[in-house]
Amino acid sequence: MLCSLLCPVYTQVSLAETLGVSKGTVAMWETGKRTPDFETLIRLSDLFDVRTDYILGKSNDSSSAKLSDDIEQLERWELESVYTDLMKLYIFLDSFGQKDVENLIKSEAQRCKEQNTLQDVSNMAVQITIKK
Repeated sequence: MLCSLLCPVYTQVSLAETLGVSKGTVAMWETGKRTPDFETLIRLSDLFDVRTDYILGKSNDSSSAKLSDDIEQLERWELESVYTDLMKLYIFLDSFGQKDVENLIKSEAQRCKEQNTLQDVSNMAVQITIKK
């Protein structure tokens, strides 16, 4: 399916070479036995200038990915997942480990402040829900 939708110029072999994957991997995508990982999905979206949901066969809308927020949304979900996993690991630590992590974060924040390398997080909101 993938190459039949997107590859009038690419063969399975040439697409595999372009993406640095095996021909078998491309064949698996085409038959629906596998899907590309996040990074490859983004590369395919850029390469063919189509939306990620179109590549995955979830939409017939082959409009430009640059016209949609699909890629940014996928990146946000990935980042949220990473931060959620880190927070869960922190919560699993005993009080000594948590204090160590807190001190490291505070120390690194101070270093970044002094070096003027703090990241801009004005576009971020953090919400933590504690269940009973």
